[in-house]
Amino acid sequence: MGDYENPSPSDSELIARAKGGQVEAFGQLYERYLDPIYRFIRMRVDGERDAEDLCETVFLRSYEALHRYEDRGHPFSAYLYQVAKNLLADHYRHRSRLEPDGESECAGDDSGGDRDQQEELLAIAQALAQLSEDYREVIRLRVVLELPTETVASWMGRSPGAVRVLLHRALKELNQNLDKDGA
Repeated sequence: MGDYENPSPSDSELIARAKGGQVEAFGQLYERYLDPIYRFIRMRVDGERDAEDLCETVFLRSYEALHRYEDRGHPFSAYLYQVAKNLLADHYRHRSRLEPDGESECAGDDSGGDRDQQEELLAIAQALAQLSEDYREVIRLRVVLELPTETVASWMGRSPGAVRVLLHRALKELNQNLDKDGA
């Protein structure tokens, strides 16, 4: 019976403890959600360093605003995701002021990789760019990040069934765009 371990505390328990001044409780939330939030941000920015900085800012802002956080029945990860989305919007707004032509630092980068693979990735990127933001988002979250439907639903403020339908429609339109561009 000595091998029994207490299950890890819920997000609600950790949030309550963090609000009560236990910084290590927020540290547990940080460890729990660092990887998915980092991967979400990394997919949307050019550099690893930018992704790391933005990810740290997400957690810093979340910690600073924790006293205002109210549990509304959604996972804490949905709150972190919203903070990350807002931070990314700020990041790109600021960046567009610095780069009026809109060109990325990596636009001319040729890593010497396989040319066919690069052309295929470019075609996919162009087909994705033709999709609505909701379609791109559901593909990023479900396909690229491989998050569970329930998590994506919570992050996007939709039901799991609506996320499944959205993903189906997004992939269908993506395939049509690829067929159209490849034809």
